[in-house]
Amino acid sequence: MTFRQRWTSRVFRHGERGPCTVDLEFVETAWAAKERLRLALMAGPDGQLIERQLVQPDGMCITISTRIRSADDLMQAVAADPHRDVLRVAYQRTFERHHRLLRERTETTGRTLQMGASNLDSIRATRSEPRLAHLVSSVLAQRGQAPAKYIFASYQLSNREQGISWCHFMSEGCFSLLQKFVQRRWYMNDLFLEYARSNSGPSSSDQLEIRSAGQRQAFDAFAEAGFAGGVISPARTAGESFVGYLLVAGMSEAGNRDLMLRRRHTLRVLAAELVEWRAEARARAATDEYKLSARDIEVLRMLSRGMAAAPIAQALKLSENQVHRRVYPEIVEKLRVRHISEAAKAARDLGVLSGGTRAGMSR
Repeated sequence: MTFRQRWTSRVFRHGERGPCTVDLEFVETAWAAKERLRLALMAGPDGQLIERQLVQPDGMCITISTRIRSADDLMQAVAADPHRDVLRVAYQRTFERHHRLLRERTETTGRTLQMGASNLDSIRATRSEPRLAHLVSSVLAQRGQAPAKYIFASYQLSNREQGISWCHFMSEGCFSLLQKFVQRRWYMNDLFLEYARSNSGPSSSDQLEIRSAGQRQAFDAFAEAGFAGGVISPARTAGESFVGYLLVAGMSEAGNRDLMLRRRHTLRVLAAELVEWRAEARARAATDEYKLSARDIEVLRMLSRGMAAAPIAQALKLSENQVHRRVYPEIVEKLRVRHISEAAKAARDLGVLSGGTRAGMSR
C-alpha cells in the first residue's frame, strides 16, 4: 500500500472546574491514502489514555481508546496497529511523552499518583476522557467486579445504508482487540450492537444469536480475549440516535459472570450514564469545531422538527427576512452545506442535536 503522509502535532492543556482536573493531550495526525489517522495520548490525575481515530473518505469516524497502565500497553498497541508504519513517528513521540509524564508526576508528588474512589454520580460531571475511563474501572471495582476488563461501545445511527455514521470504543486492556475489530470492519455488522438495538436488559454474551460468518469471527476474537463469559448491558439516548453497550468480563468465567448478572442494575445504570456522556461529548466537540452558537443550535432543532422560516422568525423575535438573509446563511457557511435544507441532516450526522438528551433508562 502506498501512503500519502502528512503530519500535524500539538501539545495543549484544557481544564474543567475543580482541582487536579487538567488533561494534557499529545496529538499526532497523519494521512494514509484518503484516510485520516489521529493518535492522541491524554493524561490526567487518574492516569493516561491512548486514543486512535480513523476517518474514512465518506466521513465515517471510528475511534478506539484504552487506559495505559505501562509501556507494555503501548507496545501491544503498536504491534496490533495495521497502520503502525505510517504512525511510526507518532508512536515514538507517544512513548517519549508517556515516559515524561510519568517522570513529571513522580517528581511532583514523590510517588505515582494513586487513583481515588469514585462513583456513578461523578461520570456526568467530568469532561475528562482519562477521568471517565478511571471512573468506569472504579465503579466496577466498587461493585465487586474487579479484576475486570470492559469495552464500552457507542454508535451514532444514521439513515445511511450501513446504519451508522460514527462510533467510539473505550476499553480497559483491549486496545489490540479493538484494533482488529476496526481493521476487519466488524463494526459494520456488530453482534453486540445488534443485541443492544433490540433489547434493554443485560445478557450473558454467550447467549447472543450469531447470524453470520463475520459475527462468528468477531465473537471468537472476543472470546479469545476473555469475553466469552462476559455480560452485555445495552443503553440508548432518547430518540435512539445514540445506541451503546457495555461489555464486561472478569478474569474468571462462570462465577464472575453470575456475579455480574446478579448486579446487573449497576451495569445498566453505568451503560446509560456512559451513552449519555458520549452523546453530549460528541455534541460539544462538533459545536466547538463548527463554531455553532446557542442560537444556531436552537434554529437547527427547529429545522429538524420541520418548522418553516416564519415560525422560526417568530421564536427568535426576528423578521422572516432576517432569518433568510442572515440566520440561514450563517448556519450554511458554518456547517459547510449548500443549502439550509441540508443543515438539519448535517447537524444530526455530527451529533450536534444529541447533546443534552436524557438516556433511555433512568436511575
